[in-house]
Amino acid sequence: MKRVFVGTAAASLLTLALAPAASAYPVGPWGVEGPCQGLQPNQCPWSPSDDGLTWSYKGHSSNYDKQGNFVCGTGGAPLDNLYCDPIMLAVRALPSLPIGKWLHPGS
Repeated sequence: MKRVFVGTAAASLLTLALAPAASAYPVGPWGVEGPCQGLQPNQCPWSPSDDGLTWSYKGHSSNYDKQGNFVCGTGGAPLDNLYCDPIMLAVRALPSLPIGKWLHPGS
């Protein structure tokens, strides 16, 4: 039994060591692709936040829920942050819910 476990562990480590590095999106713990869906990181000018929920480019930000649905954007109008920032606080605090679909049904 011990040999089977050691052999399986060694095979798993070897597979991981030889596998090509993943360089495509998704980003963060929820795997959000944001506006870069289907692109390699060197093909997308948007920069994701550490958690992958906010993507920024040239002073504009697009925010997504933990399921990858668009929630809100900032940088277009001065009042954007008044509603977007509190919504994103809730998105980050709540479990994975389709908040973007609730806010933008049919999209």
